[in-house]
Amino acid sequence: MIIPDFAWGICSVTLTVIAVYPYIYKTLKGNNRPHVFTWVIWTLLTGIAFAVQFTSGAGAGSWATGVTSFCCLLILLASLKHGTKNITRFDWICFILSMLILPIWFFTENAALAAILVTAIDGIGYFPTCRKVWSKPHEEVAFTHFIMNIKHVCSLMGMSTFTIATAFYPIALLVFNFALVALIFWRRRTLATAL
Repeated sequence: MIIPDFAWGICSVTLTVIAVYPYIYKTLKGNNRPHVFTWVIWTLLTGIAFAVQFTSGAGAGSWATGVTSFCCLLILLASLKHGTKNITRFDWICFILSMLILPIWFFTENAALAAILVTAIDGIGYFPTCRKVWSKPHEEVAFTHFIMNIKHVCSLMGMSTFTIATAFYPIALLVFNFALVALIFWRRRTLATAL
């Protein structure tokens, strides 16, 4: 039996909500300390990625990206009060680099190039969080990033059109999120055995 695209889209949206709820809840409780720069970057870029996917014909495969953009905004707002306050020069460099690439994306009329640029900028957004996870791995919710990977698989399955413009972003995020989850667990284990 072939599962229709809209069913994959609904599944990916549902997984997005399931993944993000504990992240926002733990942030508001002060148990999770998101890095504000990462979430500024991810809010902007997930919105752009959704626009690129949607206008390139991804269909239901783009729904999760749109919902994720809204969820990133919620996390960004929560991080303004409850996020990490340790902003380093490295964080500023990552943030400025990502903002410098945005005009390049804006002026390109090539959807595939736009998807690649947005993905590159999004990848830069992981660095401040990875730096934070290195010293404080318990201040990041691994569950959210793990479920987001399952969401990306469902999103890819729901793509009406499978091109670089529609699929490059979620495929890259699978790799980025997997690496982040691995780093979180590795650092937790390393720090626990060091005690």
